[in-house]
Amino acid sequence: MSERQYLGQGNTTSWEKFWYILGCIYFGAAYLQKVPVKKALSEYGLVEMTGAEKFWYVVLCIFFGAGYFGKVTIKKALSEVRNGGGVPTV
Repeated sequence: MSERQYLGQGNTTSWEKFWYILGCIYFGAAYLQKVPVKKALSEYGLVEMTGAEKFWYVVLCIFFGAGYFGKVTIKKALSEVRNGGGVPTV
């Protein structure tokens, strides 16, 4: 079983880093999958999007609709997170 991680304080394994980089090389697929997640998190005030991420989010929304629809499902999942009444420290 893996160790519990907290937002902003998690670690990725060397294999996770490897597969992420490989996914980014393959037409930027891994990076473009990450963008709607960061948009959803930014709407909750948990992260700040970079200028490049904001740009690619708009591109995903305009050309594919994938950015918006990806964000919607992630936001729904985040809305169901229960934190025990306290605000997590990041």
